[in-house]
Amino acid sequence: MPVSCCTKLAGTLFLVMVELMKFISLDSSGEMEPLEMLFPSTSTPEDPASPGITMVGLDSESPLPDMDSVPFSDSAAVDPPMSRQDDISQSTDSILRVGEFWLEGESIMCACPDCSAPMSIRIWLMIADCWRCDASVLISEEQEREIRQLLDRSDQAETVVPGRQRRRQAAVPAPVPAYPSRKPSMAQQRIREKLKDAETDIWITRIFRDMPSWIVSLLFHIILLTLLGLLELPGDDESRKIVLSLVVGPDHQEGGNVIKTDPENEIAQDLPIPKNVNMEDPEQKAKVMHDQETARELIQDFDTFNPKRPDLEEVKRRIREAQGTRTTVLARDPRVRVEMVTKEGGTTRTEAAVARGLRWLSMHQASDGSWSIKKFNHEDDCICGNPGSVVSDSAATSLALLPFLGAGQTHEMGKYKDVVGPGLDWLIAQQLPDGDLSPGSTGNTRMYAHGQGAIVLCEAFMLSGDEKLRRPAQKAIDFIVKAQHDRGGWRYRPGSEGDTSVLGWQVMALQSGRMANFYVPPHTIQKAQSYLDQVQWRNGAWYGYMPGQKPSSTMTAEGLLCRMYLGWTLEYPGLVEGSEWLLENHPPSQKPRNMYYLYYATQALHHIGGETWSRWNTEMRNVLVESQETRGHKLGSWTPVDQHDRAGGRLYATSMAICCLEVYYRQLPLFKRVDLK
Repeated sequence: MPVSCCTKLAGTLFLVMVELMKFISLDSSGEMEPLEMLFPSTSTPEDPASPGITMVGLDSESPLPDMDSVPFSDSAAVDPPMSRQDDISQSTDSILRVGEFWLEGESIMCACPDCSAPMSIRIWLMIADCWRCDASVLISEEQEREIRQLLDRSDQAETVVPGRQRRRQAAVPAPVPAYPSRKPSMAQQRIREKLKDAETDIWITRIFRDMPSWIVSLLFHIILLTLLGLLELPGDDESRKIVLSLVVGPDHQEGGNVIKTDPENEIAQDLPIPKNVNMEDPEQKAKVMHDQETARELIQDFDTFNPKRPDLEEVKRRIREAQGTRTTVLARDPRVRVEMVTKEGGTTRTEAAVARGLRWLSMHQASDGSWSIKKFNHEDDCICGNPGSVVSDSAATSLALLPFLGAGQTHEMGKYKDVVGPGLDWLIAQQLPDGDLSPGSTGNTRMYAHGQGAIVLCEAFMLSGDEKLRRPAQKAIDFIVKAQHDRGGWRYRPGSEGDTSVLGWQVMALQSGRMANFYVPPHTIQKAQSYLDQVQWRNGAWYGYMPGQKPSSTMTAEGLLCRMYLGWTLEYPGLVEGSEWLLENHPPSQKPRNMYYLYYATQALHHIGGETWSRWNTEMRNVLVESQETRGHKLGSWTPVDQHDRAGGRLYATSMAICCLEVYYRQLPLFKRVDLK
């Protein structure tokens, strides 16, 4: 017999046994006591003072006798009626008569018809529950009218005796109702149904009343042995069985074919595995699997129930159609991140590094939403070390927010929305009426801080569409326009003669403003082009810090990126020549590592694309992933090495490194279209 059938039959037999046993009661001596005593059918007919209960046939339609007139104890039958109003409140030995009602303080009381115990009536339900025997009494309409009359009389004649409770007032027992027809009422029908059930119980009780205890024991053991006999022990059954596979694949699966999921295949379906990783090595394989889990923090964190979530197909369509300087930031959408990383050269390790970096930044945010370059490690007893020397919380906050926005995290959606939101609020609160985002910045940081803050506001507006960001972002763009020097550049203070380093951040901010459809005057773009003409070498292939100064790798990377955003295409030979010069002479692995250089060069060569980008990317991602801290409180951060990096400190170096590893989706390539499935 199948086990399921055995289980059902066993359960049925067990329930039958329980139903039989509940009608049997054992006294303290171990002998069975008939339960008929709980349902007396007759009383002693010889006692005239104690008339028996009149048994009414179950098929009778005659009115039931008045239950109030039936005594439930001998004492109730022989004692003369007494005045409840005079004596019952003063005597604990008073006899409570069935069918009477009285006031006890604010409660309506009556006697239990089963045990004569006093019980209060819930007026709103017209039900009384006995505290002694758990009996429930449903008050009839006639009795309800009697209670109402008692309450009315009590309100009219109530007297309060100081130091004593209000005396109980008795009501006259309700008369037997005169029914106009032979049809029983609903209350009578319910009583008859209860009597019918009681009669059945009595007959069952009588069957077992005289049954010896050994018979009961015998029946119990017979049922138990029957249950045990129905159970099957597992044997060597070679009969055919059906095994359901939990894996659904494109090929037809026969019954019994169970496919085990390979962790390596799971990883391959998500993000690419670096080519230099040997998956046969257990240690390397375990590390990749760990990185995969870490990377999923950003892949699977998109709020699918947010009403502001853009339609996925619309996102893909706009990405496919994007080209030139009007490119969008929609590729940062977590739903397309895996495909973008795969197409543009990222791996499982790069995404895991980004996730760890964002986690570190979130842990070092101040309680007011800001970040600090110099004091980031003063909160919560941080022991990371390597604080910077720059004093500009505006710059620090903007630099910290850039990687979050680069990963598609906004103040409305994403895993870190509770980090981005306070950061944006703090930055906007610092903005001056003229749009300046750099209050509190000292030294040469003012225009750096403002340019970085303007990028943050523009990108946050593009990603969220939040109208509260529109005005602050436009004011920040307007401030950049007014701060430009007549010769086209920007420097530390508004109106100063420019340098290429400060110009780069302002051009990046203007580009973000144009992508967000903010107004950028055409003459501002033209003057910026004019300044780059003054610092270029070899027809725009190399760039210097200021007019007349020799070119450097860092300024060349920044100048090439600005040229592309200001309108140069691959038709300009300087772009290709300059990018090849950077790759051959200043690769990502050069020492000491310069995060500022890597930030601009990675973006520039990503837009150039082709073999140049492929070679640069392979080396860049390895350098940054392998140099990320992997232990202790520093986990997820980067230690500054270069002199300029040390001025910005660990916060600056970490922010710049994360932005480099987000290049695969942070900005779409300028000179090609990305075809998403």
